Amino acid sequence: MSLSTDANASKAVVLGTGGTMGALTGGLLAQSGMQVWFLSRTLAGAQRGLLRAQKQARSEVIARQITCGDYDTMFDEACAQADWIIECVAEDYDIKKSILDRVDRHRKPEAIVSSMTSSLLLERLADNHSEGFQRHFISTHFYNPPGKMAACEICGTARSDPAIVDCIEELCRVRLRRAVIRVRPTAGFAGNRIAFLLFSRMTELAEEYGVEMMDYLIGPYTGRAMPPLATLDLIGLDIHRAIIESLRANTHDAFHDALVLPRYVEAMIASGHLGSKSRDRGGFYRRLESGEHMYVNPGSGQYVKAFGPHVQFVEAAKDHIHSGRYREAFRTIMAAQGSEAGIVREILAAYIAYAYLMSGEVTDASDGIEGIDRVMSRGFNWASPSLVVYMLGGRDRAIELLGSQNLPVPELLRVDPASDRHVFNGGRYFAAK
Repeated sequence: MSLSTDANASKAVVLGTGGTMGALTGGLLAQSGMQVWFLSRTLAGAQRGLLRAQKQARSEVIARQITCGDYDTMFDEACAQADWIIECVAEDYDIKKSILDRVDRHRKPEAIVSSMTSSLLLERLADNHSEGFQRHFISTHFYNPPGKMAACEICGTARSDPAIVDCIEELCRVRLRRAVIRVRPTAGFAGNRIAFLLFSRMTELAEEYGVEMMDYLIGPYTGRAMPPLATLDLIGLDIHRAIIESLRANTHDAFHDALVLPRYVEAMIASGHLGSKSRDRGGFYRRLESGEHMYVNPGSGQYVKAFGPHVQFVEAAKDHIHSGRYREAFRTIMAAQGSEAGIVREILAAYIAYAYLMSGEVTDASDGIEGIDRVMSRGFNWASPSLVVYMLGGRDRAIELLGSQNLPVPELLRVDPASDRHVFNGGRYFAAK
């Protein structure tokens, strides 16, 4: 398998480079020295993808490694030559199956095929294909934007050749400098399964407290580079819906009923307010030409001007963080009174409980919490679950928090020592802004 040992001699096809993730992932391959076909429904779409890849690389030179084309004129020829074919089309079973059927007909026998799905069941995508295809079919789930988010969740199906998974893991880790996390082929894998449970709850709370208030309460000072609803605007509300629907259909755990899609979010999607990709339509946020931000009112669907929330315990926590007293900031959160403080504690508790619960289900139990830690920190730029436990004062304090929220305490939280050995740059994850 030449991919793992000689990336410069390898050829790859990325299907779906008209979209952001396809284009930026293809750009990483080109930067590693691979020859890459950027294919989209139209040549213009592939060419737009090339511009995105060049912007990510901050170089026009990578164009030498890239050939742009469309499905009608270049698909069959490119797939017949490629060592690695990456599917990155819409999160829809029918669309993906149609593309993968065509790949199966034209790929060379030893070519590896991987899906970038972020929500669908990999096993189902593998169904009804040739034996050779199924043996060479895996998942490589990169995070957006891959130039900044280094995580890559990798897994095969029950029919995948383990050597193929090992091959791509080595390539991603060594050549593409990814933080590789081995996961099981479950819906959402590890990162999305955890993050979108929290996103779901925060869209629900925004109906009562407002979009701006929710992103203020669960902002960078709590351990995430970007506020949650702003993150959903970047991801796209249509993608959010696809992930929530897939998780509801394909996962069954103690938190299943918390996966909701409020009616106002459905209405936003129906009217084309999908987030950053909607340009002037916006999503939870809309940016005016003046640079001013407006926020959607979930009740009316109209956009309203920012009012600049100011809650005493939040500002006190930010002051502690600004002075480098990170654990004091969390003591302030834990001691604060009122519904707003209750929201912050609820989200922190759900994050810890669900993350520790997922170890052993979506990652190998032998990894403890560390696999989950890596995907949340390197895929979302969130403080890892074990780091949040440390910030709260350790496992005993975290267990008390879960008890106060009537949440189950995973056994791993009681015994895993990861939170006891944190040496960290707090400013990377906790910001006073």
